[in-house]
Amino acid sequence: MILTIAKHTFREAIRKKIVHLLIGLGIIIMAISPYIPTTDEPDAKVKMIFVVFFQVVALLCIIGIILLSASSLPNEIEDKTIYGLLSKPVSRLKIVVGKIAGFSALSALMVVVLGLINAAVIHRAALRLPQDYSGIVKARSEFWASQLSFQGDLHHSRQGIQWIEGGSTGVAVWHFSGLGNKGNGRLPFEAELALKIENSRGLDEAVPLTVRVENPATGLCKEQIVSALEDVPLTVRIDPQILQKSDAVNVSVFPIDKAHYVGATQGNVKLYLVQERFAFNYAKALAITFLKFVLIVAIGVMGSTYLSAPVNIAATFVVFLCGHVLDFAKDFSLLIQHSHAHEEVIPGDVERPHAFLVVLDYLVRKPLEWLSAILPDFKKFDSLEFLLKGIDIPWETVGFLFGYTALYAGVCLAISSLLFKKREFF
Repeated sequence: MILTIAKHTFREAIRKKIVHLLIGLGIIIMAISPYIPTTDEPDAKVKMIFVVFFQVVALLCIIGIILLSASSLPNEIEDKTIYGLLSKPVSRLKIVVGKIAGFSALSALMVVVLGLINAAVIHRAALRLPQDYSGIVKARSEFWASQLSFQGDLHHSRQGIQWIEGGSTGVAVWHFSGLGNKGNGRLPFEAELALKIENSRGLDEAVPLTVRVENPATGLCKEQIVSALEDVPLTVRIDPQILQKSDAVNVSVFPIDKAHYVGATQGNVKLYLVQERFAFNYAKALAITFLKFVLIVAIGVMGSTYLSAPVNIAATFVVFLCGHVLDFAKDFSLLIQHSHAHEEVIPGDVERPHAFLVVLDYLVRKPLEWLSAILPDFKKFDSLEFLLKGIDIPWETVGFLFGYTALYAGVCLAISSLLFKKREFF
C-alpha cells in the first residue's frame, strides 16, 4: 500500500506545472552558467558552474519540493479527496510514509536529470583547462602534516607563524605519515603550499623557493626550484617513485635569497593523492544533495499533517532558512563571548563589543542552543566546498549524513504519525 501511495504521489506531483517550470529554468541557468563573467583564473568558469548548480539550481528545486510536499495533504483534505483513502483499511502511518517516498522519488528524478546535464556542461568546460588547473575535475584525497619542524635558525615568530630567512639559514620541514600503500609508486601525489611570503626589498615579485621531497626510510630525495607569490597556493607534483617502501614523506621548503622570508604553520602544506574518479566523487555530491531534499520533504510532510497549506509552506521555509544561518548565529555569539581572547592575540585590533550586542547575545544564546539541537543543520549537506577544491568526499561524511537524515526523518515520521492519528476527519 505504501508503494501505491508513493506512485500516486509521484504521478500527481510530476504533472504539476511548477515541476516542469523549475526543471526548464534549471536547464536554462546551467546552459548560460559557462558564460557568466568570472575572474581571469583558468578554472574560474568550472567553479562558477559548480556554484550555479549546487547553490542556485538546487535552491530552485528545493523551493518547488517545499511547495509540493508542504501543501499535498492539506489540499487533499480541503478537497476531500483523501476521504476515499481513509475509508480503506490503511494506517495513517503508511499514508505519511507513502507521501515522503513519493516526493523523495520526485527529488531523486530532479537531482539525477539536472545533475547529469550539469555534468555534461562541466565536462565541456573542463576540456579547455590547462594541465596545472585540471585538479578541480579530479578527486584528491587530502593528507595533513603530522608534524612541523625546523632545521637551522628561525628568524622570528609572530602571531603563531614561524619565519625563516633565505640563504639556507633555516629550513621548514613538514612530516607526513600514515600514507600507507595508497601511492604505491603508481598514483601521483601533489603537495600544495600556501605559505606566507615577505620580501625585504618591497618588490611585488615572485620569490624563488627550494622544495625538497624526501623519503625518510629510503633516503630517496628530489629537489626543485619554484616561484611563489603571496597568498597564491603553489602545487608541486611528487614523483611516485619517492613514496615506494614507505608510508611517510618529508617536504622541506626554504627561500633561496636572503632578502626573502617564508612564514610557516603546520597547515600550510598539504598532500593530495590524485585519482581520476571525478565522476564518482560528483555522484557522491549528488547523493548528499538528494539527502538534503529527503530531509526537507520529511519536514514538509510532517507539518502538513497538522497545519494548513500556506502556514506549513511558510513554516517549512523558515526551518530551511534557519538551518542555514544557525552556524552564523553561533559564530557571532562565540565572537562576542570570547572577544577578550582576540585582544590577547592581536592587542588593539579587536574592539570590545557594544553593550547592546552583549545583552542581545545573552538573550538569544539559550534559544539558539535549543534551536541548534532541534532544527536540522542543512550546512552539513554542503558538498560544494569539496568539489571546488577537487577533494574526494570521504565515505565517512556520506555515511554520517545518511545516518543524520535517517534519524531526523525517523523523528519527523513518528511525529507525523502521532499528529495524523489524532486528527479527526469524519
